[in-house]
Amino acid sequence: MTRFELHARFTLSSDVSRLTKEFENFIATTNASILKKGAEKLAVIERYSLEKTRLALFITSEGTLRPHNALLQIKNALSKELGKTHHIGVRDITIEKYTISFDLPREPLKDVSIPFAEVTIQGKQATMLLSDVSEEFLRGNYIDRMMNRVKEKVENQYYEGKAEFWKLIWKSEEKQPVWTKDPTEEMERRGWLKQGPTKGKWFYRPQAAAILKTMERIAIQEVLNPLGFQEVIESHIKPFDIWLKTGHMEGMPYEFYYVAEPKTRDAKDWERFIDLTKITKEVPVEELQKNLSTPTAGICYAQCPMIYWSFKGKTIAEKSLPVLVYDKTAISARYESGGRHGIERVDEFHRIEPVYIGTREQLLSLREKFLERYKHVFNDIFEV
Repeated sequence: MTRFELHARFTLSSDVSRLTKEFENFIATTNASILKKGAEKLAVIERYSLEKTRLALFITSEGTLRPHNALLQIKNALSKELGKTHHIGVRDITIEKYTISFDLPREPLKDVSIPFAEVTIQGKQATMLLSDVSEEFLRGNYIDRMMNRVKEKVENQYYEGKAEFWKLIWKSEEKQPVWTKDPTEEMERRGWLKQGPTKGKWFYRPQAAAILKTMERIAIQEVLNPLGFQEVIESHIKPFDIWLKTGHMEGMPYEFYYVAEPKTRDAKDWERFIDLTKITKEVPVEELQKNLSTPTAGICYAQCPMIYWSFKGKTIAEKSLPVLVYDKTAISARYESGGRHGIERVDEFHRIEPVYIGTREQLLSLREKFLERYKHVFNDIFEV
């Protein structure tokens, strides 16, 4: 069961103490019209009080109409009514207290907290308590997202630490391994690789680079080209609005490498930074931070979000489907922290990302073709 209880207050532009009868009628009309649909009560003004320039309301609902949405409708109706007959307006809205109770799919394993509210949970019943909330907050319609976030956090507690899910699609016959050593260690020993100057990065010398480029050519010539994919070139840097749309920003913000632009290119503003660098032969980080803008973008995490962005606002004709493109230019960066290992688990890696857009039938057909091309590569070329 979901229940909303909202204590709110309107601040009016003039004293309305003499208008008690008008407000009594307004509340009754509101309950019978704005907050009702047919015989169904969407929300109810349970009680109200009037004191000079303040109108306090207690609105309840069981979810059909959120009280905070009802409150904004009531404000508009009240402003219209008072403005027309008494030239009085509603200056602002104050939320004294907002309590939202709702059911959870299962009991949490530990406490849950979210911004903007105090959360208490008894069994499968969660309660969010909000206070001192602005009108802008209400218009942002955050409440349902907050409820969903609590449910999501509880659900996630049951999956934390579980093994990665995978499904076997196809398996070749067993083959005797021809190599059992750690490739990273062996290539380092031979001088083909060098650990990068920062964590999780590598310098690939000609021998290692030749191996990677050969694998790249195999992927393109033996898989992507035969299936009709065409190459695109995209930026390494992704603005936050793209990650917001694709869900990456809320999904893995702790894995991004963020990009900060200089506040200015004026050398005078950078003079002290340059002076300190020349004198100390070190990077004066505090001084540097003064000259950097707040990040609004990050280094490529996956190439597909930028490709999706390129089709924003476009309509693709059926005769143009399927769309088959790939990018191999942007270098992906992911902060792996303690999960790094050799050249297999890195912060910076080179990859090819194909994107396909089409009908369900086209994509299912493409899936089968992909599997056949992969079998060809693994069986006939790599022999693994």
